[in-house]
Amino acid sequence: MERKSPYPDWVNKHRQPGTEIRKMKDKYYVYEVSSFYDKEKKRAKKKTGKYLGVITEGEGFKEATSIKVSKSSLAVNASRLSTKEYGMSAFIEQHCKKMMDGLKIHFPEQWQLILVALYCRLVHTSPMKNMAYYFKRSFLSEDFAITINASKVSALLKEIGKDRKPVTDYMHQQAAGDKFFLIDATSVISYSKNLSQVEIGLTKDKTFGPIFNLLYFYSPHSYLPAYYRIFSGNIKDVKMVSMAIQESLYKDAIIIGDKGFYSEDNLDILEEAGLKYIIPLKRNSDLIRRELYEDLTKSNNHFIYDERVIYYTSYRVTPTRTVHLFTDELMMANEKKDFIFRMKKHPHDYTDDKFKEHLSGFGTLSLITNENEKSETVYLNYKSRAGIEILFDGAKNILGNDYTYMQNDEALQGWMFINHLALQVHHTIYSILKTKGLLYKYSIRDFIEYLSDVKKVRINEQWTLEPMIAEQQKMLKEIGIHIP
Repeated sequence: MERKSPYPDWVNKHRQPGTEIRKMKDKYYVYEVSSFYDKEKKRAKKKTGKYLGVITEGEGFKEATSIKVSKSSLAVNASRLSTKEYGMSAFIEQHCKKMMDGLKIHFPEQWQLILVALYCRLVHTSPMKNMAYYFKRSFLSEDFAITINASKVSALLKEIGKDRKPVTDYMHQQAAGDKFFLIDATSVISYSKNLSQVEIGLTKDKTFGPIFNLLYFYSPHSYLPAYYRIFSGNIKDVKMVSMAIQESLYKDAIIIGDKGFYSEDNLDILEEAGLKYIIPLKRNSDLIRRELYEDLTKSNNHFIYDERVIYYTSYRVTPTRTVHLFTDELMMANEKKDFIFRMKKHPHDYTDDKFKEHLSGFGTLSLITNENEKSETVYLNYKSRAGIEILFDGAKNILGNDYTYMQNDEALQGWMFINHLALQVHHTIYSILKTKGLLYKYSIRDFIEYLSDVKKVRINEQWTLEPMIAEQQKMLKEIGIHIP
């Protein structure tokens, strides 16, 4: 009696001698198969060979890409052989769709050129003069029927810089679903003599130099750099924030400052403007009731943050201001150990008296706020500041500082918008890695470099994805991203 095939007729139709079919989920894969005689077991054994392709009901037998490349390479026309970066190009087009849709709406005639510019900034930290080169090496040059040169990019920047409305409209659309933003500013040194907003001012390093100020709104929920604005270097933080909130339309915003921001005058100005704030206090501040720290770790007031126990208490210092005190036992132990090690190495600078003086402050954090929230919420909001620090790190270190040499105000405004878009992709990567719990294993730069090394090769007019090395395959699998 003839044995019935376990496969459907449309599969059997494409079965060939010397092959075997394996069903995995709903697909039928074809492999080369042969047999050999096993001397020990004294019988024939099957040997499965290389993968040949897949059988589908609609398309029939579809040959494996590696086989096609192998066959076609037997008669390669060298003039038609080309390799282009594909991984990061594909990631931006596939995983930053909301951003691309926004650019198409607000910059309908320029969005492709803008996308190319942000790609060059993010992947290559490219100045304008090199963008044509990187564009030609990218698969974007196959997707977009445009030409790129330094003159076109320069004209684009000036055109964007002339009219801020499409820029703000784009930013409003991107952050439309967010209701909570953190605000911070940083100074940027510029040596251009043609920028009206460059003034001599105090830098973050507490030195005076030619600077302009860059203010950012950041959404801790979506990890999104939501809004930015450039201000003159001699304008104070509180004035920048008030003006920016009016333009941004983000009413539920909180100023998360650093320890250098606190002063009675600054808090008065913020409150007069109706702004919310969370500001850390220096450990020697007179507003801190140190006696409350003594028994804090014995109280039942605690919550878990980052697998650590955080103890807390709070008290009013004015009808509108509250000070929240926190103790982190793990940080306390680490700071004690660090101080003791320093006492051994530098006994003249780190003495027993200084140890006792600092003892009550080890592992502590004190925050003053006009938010009417519980201590845990205030703490979590303050810790969200880490996202802003990563944002500015990206702006200054990963994306580079070429904008400091822009030769006019309009070009600077346009250049900052391109960098803002690159930062949004940068933080999209950050969000993916953080959500997957992989920030300990892969940096944002690792991600960019791994994907930018994924390439497509054109052989006789057919583009084929080059085989990836093991590290690339492993990262993509762990993150759950597919590059087609």
